[in-house]
Amino acid sequence: MGIVTVRANGKEKTVQIKSPHKQVAVNVFVENDRLSYTVLYANEKVIDVSPLGLTVDSVDLGYKTHITGAGKFSSLNEKYSVFGNHSSVINNANEASIPCEAGGRQFNLIIRVYDDGVALRYTIPAGTKYIEGESTSWNLPESTSKIAWSGFSQSYEAFSHVTQLSEIPENQPIMGPLTFEVSGKYLSISEADCINFSDMSFMRRDHLLKAYFPFAKNGWKVEHLTDNGPAVPDGSYKGQKVSPWRTTIIAKNLNDLINSDLLTNVCPAPQQGRDFSWVKPGRCLWQWWSVGAPKFEDQANWYDAAARLKWEYYLVDDGWRDWRKDGKDQWTLLKEVIDYGKKVGVQSIVWVDSKECRNAVDRRKYLERIKALGAVGIKIDFIPDATADMMQWYAGTMEDCAELKLLLNFHGSVKPTGLRRTYPNDITREAVRGNEYQISRYSRVMPFQHYVCLPFTRLMAGPADITPVILNPEELKSKQYTWANEFAQAIVFLSPVTHFCDQYKFYLESPMFDLFQTIPTVWDETKVLSCTSMGEVVGFARRKGNTWWIGVMNGETGRMVKIPLSFLSKMTEGTLIYDTQSNTAVDREKRTLSPHDTLSVKLAPGGGFVARIGL
Repeated sequence: MGIVTVRANGKEKTVQIKSPHKQVAVNVFVENDRLSYTVLYANEKVIDVSPLGLTVDSVDLGYKTHITGAGKFSSLNEKYSVFGNHSSVINNANEASIPCEAGGRQFNLIIRVYDDGVALRYTIPAGTKYIEGESTSWNLPESTSKIAWSGFSQSYEAFSHVTQLSEIPENQPIMGPLTFEVSGKYLSISEADCINFSDMSFMRRDHLLKAYFPFAKNGWKVEHLTDNGPAVPDGSYKGQKVSPWRTTIIAKNLNDLINSDLLTNVCPAPQQGRDFSWVKPGRCLWQWWSVGAPKFEDQANWYDAAARLKWEYYLVDDGWRDWRKDGKDQWTLLKEVIDYGKKVGVQSIVWVDSKECRNAVDRRKYLERIKALGAVGIKIDFIPDATADMMQWYAGTMEDCAELKLLLNFHGSVKPTGLRRTYPNDITREAVRGNEYQISRYSRVMPFQHYVCLPFTRLMAGPADITPVILNPEELKSKQYTWANEFAQAIVFLSPVTHFCDQYKFYLESPMFDLFQTIPTVWDETKVLSCTSMGEVVGFARRKGNTWWIGVMNGETGRMVKIPLSFLSKMTEGTLIYDTQSNTAVDREKRTLSPHDTLSVKLAPGGGFVARIGL
């Protein structure tokens, strides 16, 4: 079966849980009075002996712990759909709930093991009043080479890096997910199903990465819930209060890493009987990045441009709340522009500052008003620190928007934790340093390396509203990103509603205009190209229907890459977009391509490549 229990020299039990095809094994035991675990992949240790434990009411549940039984075993095998790197997901795992005791407190350690990783969580002992900290750690083997990580930021907007483990600052919080290479294998660590715990970051000490709560350094009350309506998830699992899952994805290559669904797999399915068929991915035009606050008189031009581009959405961003005209207030004028959008076939998403809807009553009233105007989505910005209370606020907001059938985009926010499975209307969120940082009016410039690290840091947590594709030559003077690199962002960076950041004229007048009209935002299949190297160059081939799209983004060093087209099923026509001598122009070629072809592409620093192959 999935669990084997052994004794060694009369000491505490070791409980081993294996994945369905025995690719991954987790050992749980007590060593030197500390509840601990190791993880093996293909019989090779990829996580060394690592501490476990949660501190509640001044009791460390991982210290002087006794494993009091072999555990209750169960298995899971199901399928579901998701908007993401592929459309269909298989959720197949073995799970053990291991009874433990420490300091007179009874709890269970829950371990779920997949063929591509591990998730673990703790039940909260009955009567617990306060969560003070967590000991869960990941002890990286000596063979760990490079690691992708991000600096500390309240809203996950620090730079991403790929370095040696020793270059990560010690005793300072860093933000996940973190991805690292161990003997040619790739592991990525994060959290999932975080409903009412404070957001988790990591703290490094030598080879050990420990769970840390930067927004709740002194802990929090368990009965803290301020947003717990009857339909809002309460963070329980099988009827018990639990911590979020602590997750470790394990893959033999970067393709398997990027295609892992572990974070959504461990989250609940949508509430039974709930229909999310109204959630529609798509492309979105918006004005704040390129021209600042929206002007009421200019809105028809933006909707018309979105219609010409055949894009589904337009975002009315910050500034609409200041509209006044002919005795009409901002709400009346907002309805007029939403109505105009409907006439030209473009739906509206509306921006709001979170302070307008911080408590459940005010939020519901505000969202109902937005819905009554005819908008289909909300972008909520400037959200406070991700404390346990605020995580419950996020859950309440997702529930309200699901009930009202509103798409949801959190900005200035915490990272996602897989709950887009439970709430597919949580369609994208920021929690990333995106193109808002590469902007001339604030004299901000993004280093080339950041973008080729992001797929292995923030994007491992889920879709990110990076607001891709800068084409304005003035905005690309300070850093010579090429147009091909900018377009490749829309392929590499997953966001089921993708907000293209630039002024519409640059898309309408672009030599890539026809491609902008047809670019998808969700995919049926994704292949990570063999040229990909964390922090250096990223190449994805993604299929939607019968059409393949290739996006390649280069980092700091010019290079030649080769792209085998073996993923094609037959000979077909392709449109290829290359870098040229100017970073604000492209070479465009049409070719008949076959599965036997290999493309050779020269990439400038900050350069890129795009292809559409098939109809």
